[in-house]
Amino acid sequence: MTSNLFGWSDAVWGVIDQVSILFGIATGVTWFIGLVLAFIKRDVLKRWLFRNHFPHVGDSLTTDDHWDGLIFTVSKAELPIIVLQRLRPSHIGLIASEQSRSQAEIIRQKAETMGIQCHGIECVNNPDDPAETRERTHALINCMRTSGATRCAVDVTGGKTPMSLGAFMAAEETGSSTLYLASRYDDELKRPDPLSSRIHCISRPE
Repeated sequence: MTSNLFGWSDAVWGVIDQVSILFGIATGVTWFIGLVLAFIKRDVLKRWLFRNHFPHVGDSLTTDDHWDGLIFTVSKAELPIIVLQRLRPSHIGLIASEQSRSQAEIIRQKAETMGIQCHGIECVNNPDDPAETRERTHALINCMRTSGATRCAVDVTGGKTPMSLGAFMAAEETGSSTLYLASRYDDELKRPDPLSSRIHCISRPE
């Protein structure tokens, strides 16, 4: 009577041992190759891990679109106020430069009359530094989410180009949508024409 487990023969257990050894070697080699590739091509791996997760680019808004938290990069007050009136968020945050602080204050006051909670005006010291705007946008998104906002978007219509870029990067990193308001300028009224304004969703998270 055999003393082997399950009553299997020595030959069967010998084959199982060999297969286990081969499997262990294959696993170790695969892990080592992956480690080497990650070290040698870590920049490639980093780009893959942090690749753009916004496959839906340039979508039009639908009747179901709603964001309860909005962040604006500010240059003039008119366009953000149009967005507020159309989307009616519960929370907003404003990112301005020293030159546009007064315009951001107008937006804040308008939001308060609409019952919208404003989480402050973040003034960037250097509007040409996208990293600073990115950091401020991160902070505002975290603040709004802590206060109960579950779906956030960043409107990059206003502000200098580096500010818009920094805000867009923060939106991507936090899984937020990015919006842009296109509007025709009315030469007679000397302001954007609200009737021609269209909100575009530049990107949506997966």
